[in-house]
Amino acid sequence: MAAFTAAVALGADMIELDLRRTRDEEIVVLHDQTLQRLWGVEADVGDLDLTEVLALGEGERRIPTLGAVLAAVQAPLMIDFTRREVVDGALRAVQSAGALGRSLFVTGNVEALRMLRHLSADARIGLTWTQGPEPPLGLLAELAAEFWNPVFSLVTADGVGAVHTAGLRVSTWTVDDAEDMARVVAAGVDAVVSNRVAELVAFLHRER
Repeated sequence: MAAFTAAVALGADMIELDLRRTRDEEIVVLHDQTLQRLWGVEADVGDLDLTEVLALGEGERRIPTLGAVLAAVQAPLMIDFTRREVVDGALRAVQSAGALGRSLFVTGNVEALRMLRHLSADARIGLTWTQGPEPPLGLLAELAAEFWNPVFSLVTADGVGAVHTAGLRVSTWTVDDAEDMARVVAAGVDAVVSNRVAELVAFLHRER
């Protein structure tokens, strides 16, 4: 939660986060599926109930639920996920918070996006992409996606132009190097995901 607050303070106008589901089917905000790397627990998130997950860490350094983040962070959210198992619970949390309009669901899991679109005609969708520089316009249309979300190394001006011609937008990830920031911005992307928020904001101000 402290990281989200800091990102907004540094000038981020959207927060990217990742979702996992606990054993008792609660949705928490966590990048890794396992708890070893950051929390020193040799277990999968899905092996623990929510109460056990919430007990990890101390002070502000804890794993929050999606609901808690939605309540605390008013900035738009890019909600990233990899597994279909989170779709139903995540959608319900976003709808309960009245946050559907400020939540963009992104993943490369096409079946998960199809599931999400089936559950909600109004959910905002971004298709994460690692399969080449050509945007999959047919798939984007099928999903009624709002964003094509390629990894930054696949961004080209032609690809961005094709997506814009289709009336959609382009976001790209994860852009931490100044040269890469310059290249993707020059290509015309609409959104840049970065761990270097202050550097990206400063670069964008210089470009204006």
